[in-house]
Amino acid sequence: MLQRKFRLRQKSLYRKVFAQGKSFSGKVVVIYVAEGPSRFGFIASKKVGNAVVRNRAKRLMREVIRLHLPEIKENTQIICIARSSIKGVSYSQVENSLLKSLYKAKVMKER
Repeated sequence: MLQRKFRLRQKSLYRKVFAQGKSFSGKVVVIYVAEGPSRFGFIASKKVGNAVVRNRAKRLMREVIRLHLPEIKENTQIICIARSSIKGVSYSQVENSLLKSLYKAKVMKER
């Protein structure tokens, strides 16, 4: 599980990232990236599906971020938004889409 100190929890912080950040979209995930202490937020709207599907989508995105946390540059706030196409998609597809978006946003450290 992603540690509490790495999670965006307040509505005002979400608003700030949406207002000041840039968006990058993938097949199943859209991300917003802004400057600030390293924190991550995860959103799955009702368009994605029922509660079971939405929670699975957020768990998948959270796990990708948790496993790749050392590779993500510090001082970046990121919000991951699940698209409706995330229904029934495997972990590897979510991982590929999210990582492509993160590389596109240039928030991943160089290998």
